[in-house]
Amino acid sequence: MKKSFVKLLSALLILSMVLGLAACGDASNGGGDTAAAVAEDIVNGDFEEVSEGKWVGWTRHDAAFNFRGVVNNEKIKGAPMEKSGEYYFAGSEGGNPAMRGTLTSDVFKLGGNGFITFKMGGGKDTEKCYVDFFEEGNDTPIAHVVNADCDGLFITEHLITKAVDLSAYVGKNIYIVATDNDDGSDFSWLNLDAFKVCTTEDEVKAAEAEYARQIEEFGPRPFEEDETSNTIQNGGFENGDLSGWMILEGTALSGAAIVPTSQYYWTDRAVYGEGEYYLDGSNNGAIQENLTGAIRSTKFTLGGDGFITFMMGSGNGGSYVALCDGNTDEELIKQENIYFSDPALALTLLRFYMDASEYIGRVVYIKVVDANDGSNGGFAFINVDDFRVSLTKDEVAALEVEQMEKIQNETYTSASYDDLTSLRNYYSNYPYPVPLQSLTFTAYAQNQVVDCGTVDLTAFVAEAAAAFGSETVPVAITKVSFNGNDSTEGFEAFDLSEPGFYTVTYGAKRGDKTAEASFTVVAMADNSTIANGGFESGNLAGWTVESGNWALVEGQLPGVISAQNYWGEELPYNQAGDFHLDGWNTGIGEPEGWALRSTNFVLGGSGFISVRMGGNAASVHVYQADGTEIGYYKQTRFCDENFPSVGAGGSWADMGTYVIDLSDHIGEELYIVLEDEVIDAGWAHAFFDEIVTFYETAPDYENLADTVKDGGSDEMIDIPWQLAANLK
Repeated sequence: MKKSFVKLLSALLILSMVLGLAACGDASNGGGDTAAAVAEDIVNGDFEEVSEGKWVGWTRHDAAFNFRGVVNNEKIKGAPMEKSGEYYFAGSEGGNPAMRGTLTSDVFKLGGNGFITFKMGGGKDTEKCYVDFFEEGNDTPIAHVVNADCDGLFITEHLITKAVDLSAYVGKNIYIVATDNDDGSDFSWLNLDAFKVCTTEDEVKAAEAEYARQIEEFGPRPFEEDETSNTIQNGGFENGDLSGWMILEGTALSGAAIVPTSQYYWTDRAVYGEGEYYLDGSNNGAIQENLTGAIRSTKFTLGGDGFITFMMGSGNGGSYVALCDGNTDEELIKQENIYFSDPALALTLLRFYMDASEYIGRVVYIKVVDANDGSNGGFAFINVDDFRVSLTKDEVAALEVEQMEKIQNETYTSASYDDLTSLRNYYSNYPYPVPLQSLTFTAYAQNQVVDCGTVDLTAFVAEAAAAFGSETVPVAITKVSFNGNDSTEGFEAFDLSEPGFYTVTYGAKRGDKTAEASFTVVAMADNSTIANGGFESGNLAGWTVESGNWALVEGQLPGVISAQNYWGEELPYNQAGDFHLDGWNTGIGEPEGWALRSTNFVLGGSGFISVRMGGNAASVHVYQADGTEIGYYKQTRFCDENFPSVGAGGSWADMGTYVIDLSDHIGEELYIVLEDEVIDAGWAHAFFDEIVTFYETAPDYENLADTVKDGGSDEMIDIPWQLAANLK
């Protein structure tokens, strides 16, 4: 009985499968039910039917051609798409570029004059990506169309108009198969739009004219040069394209890299470029970092006093700008971005100068090289802008001042990174080829911690200095700001009786030129707390360097920022107050480490303290005043999973509150060291905030939590407090 039942069940299952396959129809014959009425035209040839969120008139096979690739973007990776209606299919938006598969239309009866026009982009490898046309019942293509125009440099994602002559098949049942057999990443997909059967010769001629226009508009520009000229063409990319530049090799530096200077990177960071356009080797991630390449300018005869200037960003390891001999191609001068700093000056455009005076009168050209395929480290691309050649000393001197004052007067800066301060610091310290004729500080006053009372603030600016070229300019305090009020006098005996942060502004003046800087004085009235434990001064006042390759920015230690979240996913930092210490903003590389020491405090109250810390490298050390270590505590929440949701268990730069029991040391004088440890794992950064050194009673950490908005779900979630384990 049981065997007979199993046999019967198996037979029914096989029968149902056969019937199911028959109902589905043969995919090679159009993917639809061949017994059904044949459409009189291409069904959904323009991909405008999107309301159901699934293919209409087309059948997808295998992994490529996911319906999520039906988009309405005006541009993709900088390329204008020239879509026919509202929607089109973009293979690069439909999933992993390595996916392969086919997209087959429903069968239709070919009418009109037998010509079919459509638009096609990508598909650089014409042996693997193509569009075929079939007569129903015949598996041999009656037309085979490839996108030979996609060169990966000038014509890339663009929807290029194609016209196919199928006039011999008018009245026949036809179907279309788009094939993507490319599992690579170099435009290894197809973009499709506007499949249409033509009815008149004028429609065919219009398509042919459209094709010619697109090739002329989007294709490479004629390259002409005059070696006797003292200038180069399109040195600032203000034509909005690569005209005046010759691609020497590779695909990294293509027309897709020419983008507006108004375009932010990392959501809210400006490049501070010149004019309306610049060359961005990554185009906000749209261009793959593993690509390499090189371009050159038109040749020119170096004139003036032989000076050359340009702007460069990123270019970390293997990328550079070179001045080359126009006859031998020898690299005469090579400039790398030795000032690259992640994240302070990551993609930001920095002005460089070349003194090429020994080559005056020689025919030369500028070469931009991206030789980093990613094996030399991240940021494997280069950004450049505003090449100016054959400058005189006077022109250089004027540009130096213009650039310096432009940055000094800039007001926009990112909330996530203190890039503007770093940029000002760069221009203040650059080794200019002509002595800078601008009013600048050559030394800065430092932050101070004092007991509340009357203090001579003028003593704190004794080390500050300013100069105009080689001329020394006196420095003086101009105001003191505290709790929204400004004071402009009495600096020799200033009242600091109220505890808090006093911002002291000082300046220098020469003629109509002025320069200002500031530092913080932390007035302390209670020895049971550390100075600036929550970084609410907006800087690292009260903290001193124990270790790490710190670089002062306008006399200040970098690292304190005001951002509440980070990245496009708006991941929460769990910042307390307005500021926190952010490991990304220290200017110290991820593989390196650093440590900062607090002011001393006398442990009181319950003997409990707390600190917020995040990242994979954060730790806290507690010492007695004589340097004896009594506590070592690590961040333990880090978990690189379930990105981008903290609520689902992931934890990255978000900080949790750690409670530390030091009750055995009540009454002792202590200090704290915050450390970014050197580790081999990823996310080797540290983030700190809200170091509280006095609790009258022990905090009820088991029932306390910090509430944040989760980056993954946008829901409010809790990060529970926890008792830190002493690893000492």
